[in-house]
Amino acid sequence: MNLASLNLNLLVAFEALLDERNVTRAARRIGLTQPAMSNALNRLRAAFGDELFRRVPGGVAPTPRALAMSAAVRAGLAQFRAAVAEPKQFDAASATISFRVAMSEYVEWILLGPLMARLGREAPGIQIVARRVERVFLPPEGALESDDLDAAIGFFPEPSALQPGTQSLELWREDNVCILRRGHPLLAKPFGLRQFAGARHVANMIRPDTRGFIDDILTGHGLKRKLAVATPHMIVIPSIVAESDLVAVIPRELARRARKTLAIEVRPVPIRMPAFHMRMLWRERNAENPGHVWLRARIAECAGRVRRV
Repeated sequence: MNLASLNLNLLVAFEALLDERNVTRAARRIGLTQPAMSNALNRLRAAFGDELFRRVPGGVAPTPRALAMSAAVRAGLAQFRAAVAEPKQFDAASATISFRVAMSEYVEWILLGPLMARLGREAPGIQIVARRVERVFLPPEGALESDDLDAAIGFFPEPSALQPGTQSLELWREDNVCILRRGHPLLAKPFGLRQFAGARHVANMIRPDTRGFIDDILTGHGLKRKLAVATPHMIVIPSIVAESDLVAVIPRELARRARKTLAIEVRPVPIRMPAFHMRMLWRERNAENPGHVWLRARIAECAGRVRRV
Protein backbone atom coordinates (compact mmCIF):
# COMPACT_ATOMS: atom_id res chain seq x y z
CA MET A 1 0.00 0.00 0.00
CA ASN A 2 1.22 3.52 -0.84
CA LEU A 3 1.09 5.53 2.40
CA ALA A 4 1.44 8.80 0.50
CA SER A 5 -1.99 8.21 -1.03
CA LEU A 6 -3.70 7.55 2.32
CA ASN A 7 -5.71 10.45 3.71
CA LEU A 8 -5.30 10.92 7.47
CA ASN A 9 -9.05 11.44 7.77
CA LEU A 10 -9.56 7.83 6.67
CA LEU A 11 -7.67 6.65 9.75
CA VAL A 12 -9.85 8.89 11.92
CA ALA A 13 -12.89 7.22 10.33
CA PHE A 14 -11.31 3.81 10.93
CA GLU A 15 -10.86 4.62 14.62
CA ALA A 16 -14.45 5.82 14.94
CA LEU A 17 -15.73 2.59 13.34
CA LEU A 18 -13.62 0.55 15.75
CA ASP A 19 -15.15 2.35 18.71
CA GLU A 20 -18.78 2.65 17.57
CA ARG A 21 -19.20 -0.56 15.50
CA ASN A 22 -21.91 1.31 13.65
CA VAL A 23 -21.55 3.41 10.49
CA THR A 24 -24.19 5.99 11.44
CA ARG A 25 -22.87 6.53 14.97
CA ALA A 26 -19.28 6.65 13.73
CA ALA A 27 -20.27 9.29 11.15
CA ARG A 28 -22.00 11.39 13.78
CA ARG A 29 -18.99 11.14 16.09
CA ILE A 30 -16.56 12.70 13.61
CA GLY A 31 -19.03 15.08 11.93
CA LEU A 32 -19.67 13.25 8.67
CA THR A 33 -22.87 12.28 6.95
CA GLN A 34 -23.72 8.60 6.76
CA PRO A 35 -22.99 8.47 2.98
CA ALA A 36 -19.63 10.18 3.54
CA MET A 37 -18.71 7.62 6.17
CA SER A 38 -19.72 4.78 3.85
CA ASN A 39 -17.50 6.32 1.18
CA ALA A 40 -14.62 6.52 3.66
CA LEU A 41 -15.08 2.85 4.51
CA ASN A 42 -14.98 1.91 0.84
CA ARG A 43 -11.76 3.87 0.36
CA LEU A 44 -10.25 2.15 3.40
CA ARG A 45 -11.18 -1.26 1.98
CA ALA A 46 -9.56 -0.37 -1.33
CA ALA A 47 -6.42 0.97 0.31
CA PHE A 48 -5.86 -2.05 2.54
CA GLY A 49 -7.29 -4.75 0.27
CA ASP A 50 -9.53 -6.04 3.04
CA GLU A 51 -13.19 -5.73 3.98
CA LEU A 52 -12.11 -4.39 7.41
CA PHE A 53 -15.70 -4.16 8.75
CA ARG A 54 -18.39 -6.75 8.01
CA ARG A 55 -22.08 -6.08 8.37
CA VAL A 56 -23.64 -7.72 11.42
CA PRO A 57 -27.04 -7.20 13.10
CA GLY A 58 -27.04 -3.70 14.57
CA GLY A 59 -23.89 -2.46 12.87
CA VAL A 60 -20.46 -3.66 11.74
CA ALA A 61 -17.74 -5.89 13.20
CA PRO A 62 -14.00 -5.57 12.52
CA THR A 63 -12.22 -8.25 10.53
CA PRO A 64 -9.04 -9.89 11.87
CA ARG A 65 -7.01 -7.49 9.68
CA ALA A 66 -8.80 -4.49 11.22
CA LEU A 67 -8.19 -5.78 14.75
CA ALA A 68 -4.52 -6.37 13.97
CA MET A 69 -4.19 -2.76 12.79
CA SER A 70 -6.20 -1.21 15.60
CA ALA A 71 -3.49 -0.73 18.26
CA ALA A 72 -1.00 0.82 15.84
CA VAL A 73 -3.59 3.15 14.30
CA ARG A 74 -4.81 4.31 17.73
CA ALA A 75 -1.25 4.91 18.93
CA GLY A 76 -0.32 6.81 15.78
CA LEU A 77 -3.36 9.06 15.96
CA ALA A 78 -2.76 9.69 19.68
CA GLN A 79 0.82 10.81 18.96
CA PHE A 80 -0.29 13.05 16.12
CA ARG A 81 -3.00 14.67 18.27
CA ALA A 82 -0.48 15.29 21.04
CA ALA A 83 1.96 16.84 18.58
CA VAL A 84 -0.54 19.33 17.16
CA ALA A 85 -2.44 20.05 20.38
CA GLU A 86 -2.24 23.49 21.94
CA PRO A 87 0.56 23.56 24.55
CA LYS A 88 -0.76 23.01 28.05
CA GLN A 89 -0.03 25.49 30.78
CA PHE A 90 2.42 24.08 33.32
CA ASP A 91 0.97 24.01 36.81
CA ALA A 92 4.08 23.94 38.97
CA ALA A 93 2.16 23.79 42.24
CA SER A 94 0.51 20.47 41.39
CA ALA A 95 3.24 18.95 39.17
CA THR A 96 4.78 15.64 40.23
CA ILE A 97 7.74 15.28 37.89
CA SER A 98 11.29 13.99 38.33
CA PHE A 99 14.00 15.83 36.38
CA ARG A 100 17.41 14.21 35.84
CA VAL A 101 20.12 16.86 35.67
CA ALA A 102 23.81 16.13 35.21
CA MET A 103 25.97 18.44 37.29
CA SER A 104 29.32 18.50 38.99
CA GLU A 105 29.68 18.59 42.75
CA TYR A 106 30.53 22.29 42.45
CA VAL A 107 27.31 23.00 40.57
CA GLU A 108 25.32 21.09 43.19
CA TRP A 109 26.99 23.15 45.94
CA ILE A 110 26.25 26.42 44.17
CA LEU A 111 22.74 25.79 42.83
CA LEU A 112 20.87 23.02 44.63
CA GLY A 113 20.31 24.94 47.86
CA PRO A 114 18.62 28.01 46.34
CA LEU A 115 16.90 25.90 43.68
CA MET A 116 15.32 23.52 46.18
CA ALA A 117 14.26 26.45 48.36
CA ARG A 118 12.49 27.88 45.32
CA LEU A 119 10.89 24.56 44.40
CA GLY A 120 9.77 24.03 47.97
CA ARG A 121 7.75 27.24 47.75
CA GLU A 122 6.45 26.92 44.20
CA ALA A 123 6.59 23.25 43.17
CA PRO A 124 6.89 20.87 46.14
CA GLY A 125 6.06 17.85 43.98
CA ILE A 126 9.04 18.28 41.65
CA GLN A 127 12.03 16.03 42.27
CA ILE A 128 15.59 16.77 41.13
CA VAL A 129 17.85 13.77 40.54
CA ALA A 130 21.46 14.94 40.24
CA ARG A 131 23.71 12.84 38.04
CA ARG A 132 27.48 13.17 37.97
CA VAL A 133 29.21 14.21 34.76
CA GLU A 134 32.11 11.95 33.81
CA ARG A 135 34.34 14.79 32.65
CA VAL A 136 34.33 18.40 33.75
CA PHE A 137 34.54 19.93 30.26
CA LEU A 138 32.90 17.19 28.14
CA PRO A 139 29.14 17.67 27.61
CA PRO A 140 27.11 14.44 28.09
CA GLU A 141 25.33 14.84 24.75
CA GLY A 142 24.79 11.10 24.30
CA ALA A 143 22.83 10.88 27.55
CA LEU A 144 20.80 13.96 26.60
CA GLU A 145 19.99 12.48 23.19
CA SER A 146 18.92 9.13 24.68
CA ASP A 147 16.71 10.87 27.28
CA ASP A 148 18.79 9.51 30.16
CA LEU A 149 19.20 13.18 31.12
CA ASP A 150 16.81 16.13 30.90
CA ALA A 151 19.55 18.74 31.21
CA ALA A 152 23.24 19.11 32.04
CA ILE A 153 25.10 21.93 33.78
CA GLY A 154 28.86 22.37 33.67
CA PHE A 155 31.89 24.14 32.22
CA PHE A 156 30.88 23.14 28.70
CA PRO A 157 32.11 24.47 25.32
CA GLU A 158 30.50 27.27 23.36
CA PRO A 159 27.30 26.53 21.36
CA SER A 160 29.12 26.24 18.02
CA ALA A 161 31.07 23.24 19.35
CA LEU A 162 27.94 21.32 20.39
CA GLN A 163 26.14 18.71 18.34
CA PRO A 164 23.17 19.78 16.19
CA GLY A 165 20.01 19.69 18.29
CA THR A 166 21.78 20.53 21.56
CA GLN A 167 20.76 23.93 22.93
CA SER A 168 22.55 25.87 25.64
CA LEU A 169 22.27 28.82 27.98
CA GLU A 170 25.20 30.51 29.72
CA LEU A 171 24.43 30.67 33.45
CA TRP A 172 27.55 32.53 34.54
CA ARG A 173 31.19 33.13 33.68
CA GLU A 174 33.90 32.51 36.21
CA ASP A 175 37.66 32.86 36.44
CA ASN A 176 40.07 30.94 38.65
CA VAL A 177 42.15 32.14 41.59
CA CYS A 178 44.93 30.67 43.66
CA ILE A 179 44.37 30.00 47.37
CA LEU A 180 46.88 29.50 50.19
CA ARG A 181 46.44 29.20 53.93
CA ARG A 182 46.70 32.38 55.94
CA GLY A 183 50.32 32.73 57.08
CA HIS A 184 51.71 30.54 54.28
CA PRO A 185 55.47 31.21 53.82
CA LEU A 186 54.95 32.02 50.14
CA LEU A 187 52.80 35.03 51.11
CA ALA A 188 55.80 36.76 52.69
CA LYS A 189 57.28 37.47 49.23
CA PRO A 190 56.03 38.14 45.71
CA PHE A 191 53.96 35.19 44.53
CA GLY A 192 55.05 34.62 40.95
CA LEU A 193 55.14 31.83 38.41
CA ARG A 194 58.15 30.00 39.84
CA GLN A 195 56.83 30.16 43.41
CA PHE A 196 53.50 28.81 42.16
CA ALA A 197 55.10 25.95 40.23
CA GLY A 198 57.49 25.10 43.06
CA ALA A 199 54.76 24.78 45.69
CA ARG A 200 53.01 21.52 46.56
CA HIS A 201 49.51 21.46 45.06
CA VAL A 202 46.09 19.96 45.68
CA ALA A 203 43.95 19.70 42.56
CA ASN A 204 40.50 18.62 41.47
CA MET A 205 40.90 15.51 39.28
CA ILE A 206 37.94 13.36 38.24
CA ARG A 207 39.74 11.02 35.84
CA PRO A 208 42.48 8.55 36.85
CA ASP A 209 44.97 10.66 34.88
CA THR A 210 46.44 13.23 37.27
CA ARG A 211 47.69 15.59 34.61
CA GLY A 212 45.54 18.64 33.97
CA PHE A 213 45.49 21.77 31.84
CA ILE A 214 47.57 23.66 34.43
CA ASP A 215 50.34 21.09 33.95
CA ASP A 216 50.15 21.67 30.20
CA ILE A 217 50.47 25.45 30.68
CA LEU A 218 53.44 25.06 33.02
CA THR A 219 55.14 22.69 30.61
CA GLY A 220 55.00 25.47 28.04
CA HIS A 221 57.04 27.58 30.49
CA GLY A 222 59.50 24.76 31.12
CA LEU A 223 58.10 24.18 34.61
CA LYS A 224 56.39 21.35 36.46
CA ARG A 225 54.20 21.51 39.55
CA LYS A 226 54.32 19.11 42.50
CA LEU A 227 50.90 17.50 42.85
CA ALA A 228 50.54 16.27 46.44
CA VAL A 229 46.80 15.51 46.44
CA ALA A 230 44.36 14.77 43.63
CA THR A 231 40.70 14.69 44.69
CA PRO A 232 37.47 14.36 42.69
CA HIS A 233 35.72 16.60 45.24
CA MET A 234 36.38 20.25 44.46
CA ILE A 235 34.56 21.71 47.44
CA VAL A 236 36.87 20.03 49.98
CA ILE A 237 39.96 21.73 48.52
CA PRO A 238 39.68 24.99 50.55
CA SER A 239 39.58 22.97 53.78
CA ILE A 240 42.68 21.03 52.76
CA VAL A 241 44.52 24.23 51.89
CA ALA A 242 43.52 25.93 55.15
CA GLU A 243 45.14 23.11 57.17
CA SER A 244 48.33 22.65 55.14
CA ASP A 245 51.04 24.32 53.09
CA LEU A 246 49.43 23.17 49.84
CA VAL A 247 48.18 25.63 47.23
CA ALA A 248 45.31 25.21 44.83
CA VAL A 249 43.57 26.78 41.87
CA ILE A 250 39.79 26.94 42.25
CA PRO A 251 36.85 28.97 40.87
CA ARG A 252 36.61 32.48 42.29
CA GLU A 253 33.10 31.93 43.70
CA LEU A 254 34.23 28.88 45.66
CA ALA A 255 37.15 30.86 47.07
CA ARG A 256 34.91 33.81 47.95
CA ARG A 257 32.51 31.65 49.94
CA ALA A 258 35.23 29.54 51.57
CA ARG A 259 37.08 32.63 52.75
CA LYS A 260 34.14 33.54 54.98
CA THR A 261 34.75 30.54 57.24
CA LEU A 262 38.31 29.34 56.52
CA ALA A 263 41.70 30.94 57.12
CA ILE A 264 42.72 31.21 53.48
CA GLU A 265 44.13 33.95 51.29
CA VAL A 266 43.29 34.54 47.64
CA ARG A 267 45.83 35.50 45.00
CA PRO A 268 45.72 35.82 41.20
CA VAL A 269 46.88 32.73 39.35
CA PRO A 270 50.32 33.63 37.94
CA ILE A 271 49.58 32.02 34.57
CA ARG A 272 47.18 33.08 31.85
CA MET A 273 43.96 31.09 32.14
CA PRO A 274 40.73 31.65 30.23
CA ALA A 275 37.46 32.32 32.04
CA PHE A 276 35.17 29.33 32.29
CA HIS A 277 31.59 29.42 31.06
CA MET A 278 29.03 27.59 33.18
CA ARG A 279 26.38 26.46 30.70
CA MET A 280 23.14 24.53 30.87
CA LEU A 281 22.43 22.13 28.00
CA TRP A 282 19.25 20.41 26.79
CA ARG A 283 17.95 18.80 23.61
CA GLU A 284 15.96 20.78 21.07
CA ARG A 285 12.93 18.50 21.41
CA ASN A 286 12.51 19.73 25.01
CA ALA A 287 12.92 23.40 24.09
CA GLU A 288 9.17 24.13 24.25
CA ASN A 289 8.16 21.51 26.84
CA PRO A 290 6.32 23.62 29.46
CA GLY A 291 7.76 21.79 32.47
CA HIS A 292 11.29 21.90 31.14
CA VAL A 293 10.96 25.58 30.24
CA TRP A 294 9.72 26.35 33.76
CA LEU A 295 12.57 24.47 35.45
CA ARG A 296 15.27 25.97 33.22
CA ALA A 297 13.99 29.44 34.04
CA ARG A 298 14.21 28.74 37.79
CA ILE A 299 17.74 27.36 37.42
CA ALA A 300 18.78 30.46 35.48
CA GLU A 301 17.29 32.71 38.17
CA CYS A 302 19.20 30.89 40.91
CA ALA A 303 22.39 31.05 38.86
CA GLY A 304 21.99 34.83 38.67
CA ARG A 305 23.14 35.01 42.28
CA VAL A 306 26.63 33.87 41.34
CA ARG A 307 29.10 36.70 40.90
CA ARG A 308 30.20 37.15 37.30
CA VAL A 309 33.68 38.04 36.13
